[in-house]
Amino acid sequence: MRQQQRRNWLIELAAKALKYFLLSLAGCTIAYVASVVLEISFVSTVAIIILEQILARASILVVCLIAIAAISESLRY
Repeated sequence: MRQQQRRNWLIELAAKALKYFLLSLAGCTIAYVASVVLEISFVSTVAIIILEQILARASILVVCLIAIAAISESLRY
């Protein structure tokens, strides 16, 4: 019988970080499109600031986390 492999916590963390990053990106995109359609300039300005500042840096962190998880998993076996 085959042994069940233990799940790596770092890969699970990277998957959750990627999931929530993509959800926040989709949320900001929906808010931006809705604010442009409804002609609410304040919300669109805030959405652009969030996309440029926060999510750009978060994307770099998520990519680094995924790379670290892949490297640690490949060194493990």
